[in-house]
Amino acid sequence: MTNPPSDRTLDYAADLTREDVCALEAFLDAQLGRVYEEVGETGETSFAMRSLLILVSDSAGLLHVLLRVKCPEPWQRAAIVREWQRLRSTAHTFNHRDGYDHDRWWNQVRHYDAADETAEQERIRRFADNWPSTETADADDCGGTD
Repeated sequence: MTNPPSDRTLDYAADLTREDVCALEAFLDAQLGRVYEEVGETGETSFAMRSLLILVSDSAGLLHVLLRVKCPEPWQRAAIVREWQRLRSTAHTFNHRDGYDHDRWWNQVRHYDAADETAEQERIRRFADNWPSTETADADDCGGTD
């Protein structure tokens, strides 16, 4: 069944709630559990499925802990984005299993918040402005020995 997009959207990792993480983890547990039942409890595929279930649980657990931090450090902010993306990309294929469902879709987030996005864009601009153009760069600029 296809549902219209939900009103709530996630633009940044700072918008994530405990409920978002719980919903995504529950969805993945249900989908991976179905596959695990079909695979059975022996063999390499079963081992891989159990490992994937553990990784999903660990990522969700880390997200729960990080979301409770009042003023996260830069490494914690990066970890929140990374773990959300990891869970989200794992769920991507399963979202189409029984038909696409917008309410079951979790947005991609690339930055912790708007300030983080602005800082990243500024860093990219500075890097691009300081990068030597190919017309003026010689071999020494690029580490050549000529």
